[in-house]
Amino acid sequence: MKKITLLAILCSAIAMVSCNDSKNDGPDNGPNPVMMTNVGKNLFKIELDLVRNSENKLIKFVTKPGPWNEVDFLVPAKLEEGSDYCCYLKEGADNYLQISNEKAGGLKDWFFGLDAGASGHYILTVNPKDLTVNAEKVSSIEDKPQTVWQEGWVYMVGDATPVGWEIGSPYEMKKESDGIFTYEGVLAAGEVKFPVEFRWDGPTYLSDTEGTDITAGGEFTVVLQPEGQPDYKFQVKTAGSYKLTLDTVNLKLKVEVK
Repeated sequence: MKKITLLAILCSAIAMVSCNDSKNDGPDNGPNPVMMTNVGKNLFKIELDLVRNSENKLIKFVTKPGPWNEVDFLVPAKLEEGSDYCCYLKEGADNYLQISNEKAGGLKDWFFGLDAGASGHYILTVNPKDLTVNAEKVSSIEDKPQTVWQEGWVYMVGDATPVGWEIGSPYEMKKESDGIFTYEGVLAAGEVKFPVEFRWDGPTYLSDTEGTDITAGGEFTVVLQPEGQPDYKFQVKTAGSYKLTLDTVNLKLKVEVK
């Protein structure tokens, strides 16, 4: 009998979780894969925090590891009214799935999200045969505060920043004067870029070359890319305290190591 495997894609955590009961030796679909628990025939369980954010793409499932265009995804069977990609996860068993893949006429990039006030620590039990998800909320968590877009402001996203890759709620830089924006605080090891709007294909301040490392501090050239391409993000090789000063008039990024 063919063994069923399943993975859960956690968009908010940028992680992939396998619920096969043996070692996942296939190719990774995302960073930091974590095994889910096979708790019975066609039953897979994960216990995790789910926190509502502005984009609200929190979790969906895939039947095996592999290239995105070659696997079957298990996504919500329907969407919330007015949403192009989100269905609210409900406590209990009334969460239904459908199979989506490229071969069947186009991939539905749909996710389960949460209604306002529903953030919490959850136990999810998925049945990939019956196409159901049972959600048990163990405890509550406060919803994450949402950044409100302001015209003329600059924001930060990236795994080096406090908000990660949440383009729908990026980190707001401090406006010191016209054209001058700052951030002072901790940066993790990772990448950072500076969008002007809350979308990936919008105007973004980026490096003029690929792989620019700002760890040692200094002054760097920035380029305003109207559609966010080429996506030359700044690199932070070593976590620490930094002060970033972005000059959008002279197109310079000054980095001070604290």
